[in-house]
Amino acid sequence: MNIKNVSSSLFRWQPSRETLVPVVSGFVVFALSAAMIPAHEMPWAGILLRDIGMIFTAGIAFPLYYLLLSGSNFTEFGLTLKKWYIVFPINFVLGILLLLSFVSENSPIGFRFDLLTLAKVIYILLAGIFEVIFFYSFQRTLFERSFGIVPGIVLASLFYSLHHIGFQPEFGKLFFVGLMYASVFRLGNSAFLIYPFFWTVGAAYDVLIQSREVSPILYPEIRSLYLIVLILAVVIWAGRSAKL
Repeated sequence: MNIKNVSSSLFRWQPSRETLVPVVSGFVVFALSAAMIPAHEMPWAGILLRDIGMIFTAGIAFPLYYLLLSGSNFTEFGLTLKKWYIVFPINFVLGILLLLSFVSENSPIGFRFDLLTLAKVIYILLAGIFEVIFFYSFQRTLFERSFGIVPGIVLASLFYSLHHIGFQPEFGKLFFVGLMYASVFRLGNSAFLIYPFFWTVGAAYDVLIQSREVSPILYPEIRSLYLIVLILAVVIWAGRSAKL
């Protein structure tokens, strides 16, 4: 393999107008999260900023619309079920290994799993669709086109970390979490290397058991219900439009 070609794939300098898309959209997501801070006294204002503004509109609908509008191949962005029989088992094994690591380091003593907890897990799963599509698929791929694989992973992880400002400001820890998921995603260029098992174990365990700074998930039942409807609608629309 040509060393020069490998080097240019890892690092390059080819910024273009398209580079502005992940940058501007990343700051929009960051701004929506930051707006949640003064909205802490108005729970439903913060909820709508996160669920409708950040997760659904900026984080799922916009990236899918942009890919369709630009004529991009969804497979290039890792949004494909190709080789699902390989990536899903790897995803599941990684999730089990991560769970065992968490339990050995921080045993969930006193943790109760009930219907409310189940509703929170479902909400976390739905929020994960946003994070996987926006940061690890959309932003990372566009940054990679401009700057190479390594900067693509680093920049997507940075935006991933910063977008937690309004509900879990643990930036250092979350930056390395972003590096882990973005790197695994990129190794197989598939969203289904990290979602749903590997990503959900990390997010759910951190939010429900480990983190002491994350904001509580309020009204997870109703929020999960309307997010399921909205996300399902836009995914079906995108799938039909792209003829997947």
